[in-house]
This record gives sequence, structure tokens and C-alpha cells, in this order.
Amino acid sequence: MKLEDLEIPLKEYKGIGPKTVLKLAKNKIKTIKDLLYFFPYKYQDLTQIKKIKDIKVGETAVIVGKLTNLKLFPTPKRKMFILNAIISDETGSLKVIWYNQPFLTRTLKENTLVALYGKLVRNSFGLNIQSPKFEVLKAKEDFQKRIIPVYLEIEGIRSNYLAKVIQTVLEKYEIENLIDPLPQEILKKFNYPSLGQAIKTLHQPQDFASINLAKERLSFEELLYLELALFLERKNLQKNKAPIIEKDQELTNKFLIQFDFDLTQGQEKVLTEIFNDLKKGMPMNRLLQGETGAGKTLIAEIIALNVVKNDLQVIFMAPTEILAQQHFQRFVKHFALFDYGLGLLTSGQIFYARKGFRASKIIQEINRLLGLGEIKILIGTHSLIENPLNFQKIGLVIIDEQQRFGVEQRRKLLAQTKQEFLPHFLSMTATPIPRTLALAFYGDLDFSYLEEKPFGQKEIKTYVISPKKEKAMWNFVKKEISEGHQVFVICPRVEEKEDEIASVKKEYERVKEIFSVRSVKIAMLHGKMKSEEKEKILKAMQKNEIQILVSSSVVEVGIDLPLATVIIIQSPERFGLAQLYQLRGRVGRSVHQGYCFLVPQKLSLKSKLRLKYFLQAKSALELSEYDLKLRGGGELLGERQAGIPDLAMKALSNLKLIEKARKIAEEILNQDPKIEKYPNLKKEINKRKGLILA
Repeated sequence: MKLEDLEIPLKEYKGIGPKTVLKLAKNKIKTIKDLLYFFPYKYQDLTQIKKIKDIKVGETAVIVGKLTNLKLFPTPKRKMFILNAIISDETGSLKVIWYNQPFLTRTLKENTLVALYGKLVRNSFGLNIQSPKFEVLKAKEDFQKRIIPVYLEIEGIRSNYLAKVIQTVLEKYEIENLIDPLPQEILKKFNYPSLGQAIKTLHQPQDFASINLAKERLSFEELLYLELALFLERKNLQKNKAPIIEKDQELTNKFLIQFDFDLTQGQEKVLTEIFNDLKKGMPMNRLLQGETGAGKTLIAEIIALNVVKNDLQVIFMAPTEILAQQHFQRFVKHFALFDYGLGLLTSGQIFYARKGFRASKIIQEINRLLGLGEIKILIGTHSLIENPLNFQKIGLVIIDEQQRFGVEQRRKLLAQTKQEFLPHFLSMTATPIPRTLALAFYGDLDFSYLEEKPFGQKEIKTYVISPKKEKAMWNFVKKEISEGHQVFVICPRVEEKEDEIASVKKEYERVKEIFSVRSVKIAMLHGKMKSEEKEKILKAMQKNEIQILVSSSVVEVGIDLPLATVIIIQSPERFGLAQLYQLRGRVGRSVHQGYCFLVPQKLSLKSKLRLKYFLQAKSALELSEYDLKLRGGGELLGERQAGIPDLAMKALSNLKLIEKARKIAEEILNQDPKIEKYPNLKKEINKRKGLILA
């Protein structure tokens, strides 16, 4: 039996009602296979009976003993009934409490022998076990030691019901006979159970050792598919030709002479890595990571200059129109010494600039200039590759804040040209990628790191503000504004049911009340504004015509305002740590001291720990590693996790398992006749390609 044979819609399975089918479907459980891959999130260990004297506070255990002193009484106002009892074994006694279950008195009587399973706690009732599960026994030997799987409850569907349905499915289908896509030699090498055995073990466990091995096998399997898909993408890319670009040191020096600083050691190292790639004659595929303000764009400018010198064109894509406009302005300023045409293309505007000419709007001319090779560097949003443009010879694609640009995307772009080679690819990001995530999801990319911060940039002072200190914070903001500085106020992350515009407007009105003086200009910015509105606000901010910008997290990347010294982040507990780090990087980007104020609303213990770590962390990469451990790979990857099993997502923090999967993937691809030897494996790899290369 193949795994595909279990793609049977649950609505066709007798024993599950139509309402339950709809509830399961909302949680992406639509087939028998989905149900079997809905694994328990924990297990109740009923394999060891504990003596009462040996149980510690906070420990969950099984106790076998007799119940005495059963008393049922109502709480004040009779809102709840409480059943008290004492359980005793040969080593001692403990109080037992059940809340609002008066019907238990029909089952539990004086001197009833029971097996209780619950947690020992200390509260106003003293030491006790609260609301334990129980079995009535005739003799102590009657208790069956076992491990009970516990499933996450889905809206309106209890864990016990899910357990029963899954058990009936296991009985109906011969899961042990599933064809295993993993080669037998791999299973033997690591002593892994077969696919069917692993699935059955997780739903019908015999011991914890087999549970752990089954989890590892299924996690390893998913990681192996991902690694194989990445390695195949890398190999496919390396089969193609790309232009050979040598570094022109004289040209590079001419470009750098306009700056009053030297490149850092880190920048020199990264440039060497990139130029080593560019001269190999096959497409570069490199991701440049670096802290906000570390000089990634300067690296991109140097590379772009050396590429266009070879009569090739460069495409520079930014995630937002605001950032695309900012990059264009920067390129126009820095390329003033060179006679290369620069273009800006967004959904709202098209500009063209060249040495000796001011930037002008020329919508009708854009394709003609591209066709003539007049525009050497075209900057814009992703509309650059979505619309048919008259490119001639594209030598380099640079993408800001997007991690990958696959073979198919490159070929789609080249369908618009007559060239017979693929362009090089350089991605830049200030969003740090933890090492394990990089190995598991970005194995097709080479990595470069800019670790140093810009010379002279001061460390941003960060404070958590309690309600009592908010007035003092706003007084400090007024002082900063009086000194000619600017302020960001960031609204909390917008949830699905919230309206981003309403959230920003509400905060905007509140800030206006705090700053009633006319001299302080306040504006708001959110992702649903038209590009013209965003551009107008950005230009006003650059001219310091706006002192306070109330915004959603749309300012997370790219906006560069030298006079911005203060950022106030409302409800920081609703942001990821790496995102907080990005937002904080919007201020203190010049000689002026930067300040970040975190104003939490609801702080759980977990949120407090996260913010404490944020205050202590020395780098964005350090924060991302912590975030991965705390929140898991699913939240960090966002929508890209769709289709990847939970076990694999949890394995993203298991460096040893990822490295094991990478090693086996390399061994398989280095064999002869390589991947064709494993048709079942190849089929699974193809399914994963869409997940990682999207």
C-alpha cells in the first residue's frame, strides 16, 4: 500500500459525522492520511506506579490506593461542587480534589481501590492532587501499565474522540504494509522503523524509546527530502552558464573615493567571496546577511558597478515602493561620477536618471531605453519580473529582504531577453537566519556575513516602559523633537481579525492629543496606503517636515532617516524578537544617539523572558537562535511552513539531525546512478520543491 492510497476524504469514511469533518478540515485534516499524521502532542506515562512518600510537588504520577473520607459540598453561592477524598497506600496519604463533578459519587465509594493519575500541587488546600483521572480496581494487579497518547483538542472535538477515531483507522488499514520511500539501507544504518511502524508507534506506543525513535525517523525523513531538493536545485543551477565578472580595482577605487571612510575588514571579506563567485562562469547564488546599517547596500553598489562595466544590466528589487525609491535616490547620488543610466520602476512611477541629467518621469520611454541598453541599473519592486520588459543582457539580480531566486524564476526573466546565460543572484537581508534553519531551508545558497556595525554608530539605548513611566517617556520625546530629531511610533502587529488602518488611526489620534502644539507635525503610515501617499510622507520625513510618524511595522525594513532618534514600540510582546531588532534599527543611524522604548500591554512569563533576552542580546543572529528555540521554526518561517509536518518543524532546532540528513543527501546524490535509483524518494523530493523554493 502506498501513502497516496490513504488520500481518502474523511467525508467518505464511515464513523465521522459531517459536522466533525468540517471542523477537522478547518485544521487541515481532510483525509485519512492527514488524520494519521495528526500525532499526539504528549503522552501520559502510566507505566510506573509511585509510592505516595516518593511523589514530589509538580510531579505527575500514578498512585494506587484506597479512597476514604469522601465529602461532597457546594462552594459559596453554590456555583460549584467540590468532591474531597483521601487516598492512602502503605507509605502515606494525600488529599484528592475533584471540581464540579458531583456525579463521581455514584462511582467512588468509601474504601474503593483506585489508580489515580494526576499532578501533586500545593495551594490553599495544602498538598493535594487536583481532578485526577482514575480507574476503579478490584485488585492492585488489575492495573494495566501503559502509555496513553494525548491529542491537541480541535474546536469542538475532544482529545479522547480523536484518539478513538485514529484507533479505528489503524485497525481498518494495514499501516505496517505502507511502501517506505526511504531506502532500506538508510533504515538499517540508523535502526529506524519503517514508515508504517513509525506512524503506528506514535499512535499506539509501547515504550518511550520507540516513540523517540519513531519521531526521529519521521523528522529525519522530512529533513532529507528538503536537503535533497536543495542540493538538486544547486546542481541544476550549476549546469548553467553565467557571465564572468572580474573586479576592476581602479573603477572600484574611483567609486569609493567619494566616501569619507574606508571599507571594513568584513566588507572586504564579503567582496572577495562575491567576486570569487562572479569569475567562475556559473550563476552565483549568494545571501548576504548583515545588521541594519552594516553596509549591505554599499556592497551591492560596488558589485553592480563592476557588472554594468561589462555592458550588462542589473535588476535591483526591493520589498516595498518606499524602499525602492530610497535605493534609487541613493544610486543616483553615488553614481553621479559615472555615465550609466539608472531607472526606477514601481506601480506608481517610472523615473530615469543619467550623468548630467535630473531624474525625470518618462513612462513612454522606459522600454525603449531598456532596449537600447541606456538603462543599466533598473530599481523597483517585484513588478520588475512580473511585467514584460525589454531587457537586453541581465548580468545580476539583487533582491533586498528576500532570500531566494530559483532557477525557474531566472528562466522566466530570461524569456524576455535573447541572452543564453543566467544572471548572477545576490540577496541581502537584515533578518538573521539561525544556523539550523539555514542548513535545513537554504542549502542551495552560499552565505556571507557582515558582522561589524558601522564605525561611529552608537549602541541604541533600550528601555521597557511601565504605565507609570509613560508620561516621562513622552516628555523625553518632546525634548528630542525640540532638538530637531524625529520619532517613530509603531503600532502592534496586526492580527487576522484586526484592521491595520483602524489600529494606526487610533494610535495617531492618541499621539495628536499628547502633542497638541502646531509646531510638531504628526503623520501616519500603513501598508494599505497608495504609493503616492507613502512617497509623499517619506519625502516629508526626509526633509524633517514631519516629526512623528505613527506607523504599522511597514517601516521594519529600509527606511533610512538620519534624524530619527526615538522609536516607541507599542505591545512589543506581539512581535518576533528579530522583528523588534529590525524595528529598533530604524533609529540611531547617524551620529545622534538612538533610543528604543518598549511599551508592553500584556506580559506573560514567556513574554517577560523574551523581552529580557532582547535587552541583553548582542546581535540579531543571537536573538534569532533564541527565538527559534522559544517559538519554533513554524512561526519564524511563517506561511512557508504550510505542508511541512510538525515533527519536521520541531526538528529545525536539532542541529545534529539536520547535519545527518545533509550528509545522507550528499551521499545519495554522489552515487551512481544517483537519485534515479530511488523512484519513491524522487517523488517525495518533487513534492517538497514547491515548499522551499516558493
